[in-house]
Parts: sequence; structure tokens; C-alpha cells
Amino acid sequence: MKTAKTVQEGHNRQDAIGIETDHKMQIISVLIILATALPLILFPEQGKIHLDSLFKWMTSSFDFAFLAIGFAALVFVIWLAASRFGNVKLGDAGVAPEFSWTAWGAMVFLAGIASGLMLWAGTEWAYHYAWTPLGIEPRTPQMFTVGQAYGIFHWGPTAWALYCVPSVAMSYIYYVRKKHVYKVSESCRGALGDLVDGPVGQVINYMFVFGILGAAATSLGLGTPMIGGALASVFGIEPNVYLDVAIILSCTVIFSISSGLGMEQGIKRLSYFGSILTLAIIIYVFVAGPTHFITALGMDAIGYTLQNYITMSLWTDSVAKTGFPQAWTVFYWAWWVAYAPFMGLFVTRISMGRTVRELITGMLVFGTAGCTLFYVVLGGYSIDQQINGLTPMVDLVNNDGVAPAIIEMFKSLPMSGLVLVMVAISGIVMLATTFDSAAYVMACASTKELDEGMEPARSNRLFWCGAIAILPIALLFLGGLKTMQTAVVLVGLPIMVILVFMMVTTVRFMKQDEA
Repeated sequence: MKTAKTVQEGHNRQDAIGIETDHKMQIISVLIILATALPLILFPEQGKIHLDSLFKWMTSSFDFAFLAIGFAALVFVIWLAASRFGNVKLGDAGVAPEFSWTAWGAMVFLAGIASGLMLWAGTEWAYHYAWTPLGIEPRTPQMFTVGQAYGIFHWGPTAWALYCVPSVAMSYIYYVRKKHVYKVSESCRGALGDLVDGPVGQVINYMFVFGILGAAATSLGLGTPMIGGALASVFGIEPNVYLDVAIILSCTVIFSISSGLGMEQGIKRLSYFGSILTLAIIIYVFVAGPTHFITALGMDAIGYTLQNYITMSLWTDSVAKTGFPQAWTVFYWAWWVAYAPFMGLFVTRISMGRTVRELITGMLVFGTAGCTLFYVVLGGYSIDQQINGLTPMVDLVNNDGVAPAIIEMFKSLPMSGLVLVMVAISGIVMLATTFDSAAYVMACASTKELDEGMEPARSNRLFWCGAIAILPIALLFLGGLKTMQTAVVLVGLPIMVILVFMMVTTVRFMKQDEA
């Protein structure tokens, strides 16, 4: 039988002959990034004010659209997986999956969550405890369960469904229709027709650059303070910007080596290591902490989420106007949507040989189960600390921020020094995996044609390693990192429309090819 390995060996031989890099896309992408970042660097205060105003306008004016598209995406991918189209194979009939379920799941999960999950899993409930949804009275025992449930909801099936839509659309175009280019616009052709060959298509293709930048900026903005705080606590030093830069440079070395090695030898192994290390931390917290309480509260939170899922998905708070769904659920959906094209391209690269049903089920199950595990264990442990007066998590989160709060939570564990070292290493690996995946996807996108199983040129991959790392370091020094995160989330509005085009294209092409 023809296997993914033999396919890749053949393509690697072709790679030795030469793969043509799209230098025009490299240059234009970098110019777009610089054009976005320079105003934030030169005018940080004004930029922050304008972007915050734009963000509030977007979340208040289009809240219903983000909530509706999120719910529609979940319904769409479940229907697609359950329908006859779920049997469609992504690749030739005789080709086996290129990666095992374990390797595929690890790569999808770590690429999709970056380093933010560990931070938010242990702290998000503390924000909701003080600022409540659905008219619930704040700072009551009920809010421990509801706060935990909302975190599980925000990192649950709807979020991963938003990743599934472009993953299915792009994979179908690439493996079934044999259009061997990594262009987001191709997955909109069924809805937009020949418009994707002109300026409209170019705008779509370059828009996902912001998603890549957002993945890097958000990972840095969330992950670096946590890693720096963990290392500072272990070595008895004060966190500072130079420590943050040292962390970023360490990540850069790791992901540059990994990206240079390629998908099989690099990203796959890095994802394995990151998954095992992070899982070990979660298991330790579960065993060393109040195991029964964590389990019981987790069941309560999961039950609340399932019972209220539709309400949580569609609630705009149109009467009371507390702003909760706009600041949280709409923000989260815009955040996930902004990164969706990046995830679509990455999942396409690793999904040869799987069916549409396997891709959707795998993403929803691996993604939701993994995020739920984080929230149940870390959230349950930190809530126990709050209830028993051991660590004032609510005050720490709302006054100092999530990074100092999560470090204090880990410091309360037995053998906290070792745990903090593991947290720091895990955070670095998560950051490196995100950068690695982003550089690889950008290299694929800036290759003129890339057949199934083939790798983009090593020089192209290393170019993007440098390009993606340098700008966040500059923003970190100049104080524009958080502002850039807000700018990237704003891109969620037009990309939300692109997701609709992708859903239309997927169904239209599948029906055409079936006839």
C-alpha cells in the first residue's frame, strides 16, 4: 500500500531539486507587519486609545454576529462530520495518515493553545467571580462553579469549531481538489469565484499574517511574564525586561532548530515533549492538591456548561447591558477567529490521509478535552486555595494580573521550586512550539507550489523564524505588545466573514465533486 512515508520520501527527492519560494510574499508580509507596528511604536498612547475605542465599537456593534457565527460554526462542523461528506478522504485512496493520532493530536493542541491556557485555566474564574454573567450575584459560592464553567466554555467546542472550519476548507482544496498552494483565498473560491484571483484574494491572503503575528504577540504577552516570574521566584531575582528577552531568545533558538529540522524531526518531537511535560504538571497538581474537590467541582462546572451551553453561546445581555458577553465571549471568539486561518493552514499540512470526519472529531475532542482538563485541575486547585484562605486568588488576579497570581498558586504546592522550573520549561516549549508552527505555516504560504508531504525550503523556514521573533522583541522593549494584541483581535471581524465564505465553499465544492 502507498504510505505517507513513501509519498514524503518521493517529495523530499523533489525538494532536493528545488522548491520555489515566493519572495514577493515574504517582502510584502514583512512590510505589512512593519506598517502596522510602526505607528504603535512611534505613538503608543494614541495608538492604544484608538484601538481600544475600535475594539469596544466592534464588540458592541457586532456582538450578535460573533456569537451567531461561533454557534453556526459548531453546528456546521458537527453536521459535516455526521453527514456522508464526513467519509471524504483527504488524500489519495491508498495513502495512510502521515502522523499517528498521538502525534497529530499533540501538534494540533499545542499549536492551537499557545501558552495562554495554563495562565487562564487557573485564573479566569477569579475575574468572573467579581464580574458575573447572566445576572448572578457576584462573589457568591455559586460563582465558583459558574466562573469555572465559563472558562471551560470559552476554550471548548465552539472555539475549536472556529478552527475546524478553515482546516476542513483548506484541506479539502489541497488534498481532494489537488490545488497545491497554501493560500487562504483558495478556500473561498466556491463563494467568491474568480474574485479570489484579484485584489480581494490578495487581501484575504495577507490578512492571515496578522493572525500569525497575533499568535506570537499573544503568546509572548501572556507566556513570557509567567515564565519570567517562575524563574525569578526560583533564583530569587526580580523579573525584568532583560529576563523576558533572554526567554524569547531561548525560544528562538529552540524553534529555529526545530523548524530547520522540519515537521517530522522538529515540530512533531517538540510537540511530544511539550505535551508530556505539561501533562506531568497537571497530573502532579491533581494528585498533590485536593483531588476529590477538584474532581467534584469539575463535574459541577462541566454539568453547568452542558446545561446552559446554548444560553451561553447566544447571550448578548441586551437588556441589562453589563458588557460581560462583549468583554469575554465576543472577545474570545474574535481572538480564536483571528488565528483560525493560521490553524487551518497548519492542520492542512499535517492531515494527509485522514477523513473529514476524523479531522473534525479529532480537533473537537483533543482540543476540548485538553482544555477542559487544564481548567478542571488548575481552576479547581486555585479555587480551593481561595475558599480555604490559603492564597487570595481573586485579589491577586484582579489587582496584580494573571501571571503573578498563577505563580503564587504554583508556589503553594509541595516541592514548589521543582514545579516552577517545570512550569518555566513547559512555557518555553509552548512558546517555541507556537513560533515553530507559525514560521512553518508562513514558509508554506510563501512557497509558490508545495505538493503533498513536501517541506518548504529550509532557508524560507529560517527566514520566517527570524521575521516572527524580531518584531515582538522590539514591541516588548517599546511597550507596544499588548496594543498589538488588540490590533490583531480587530482582524477577527473581516475574518469572521471569510469563515462564512469557507463554509459555503466547502459545501458547494463537495456537492459538485459528488455529482
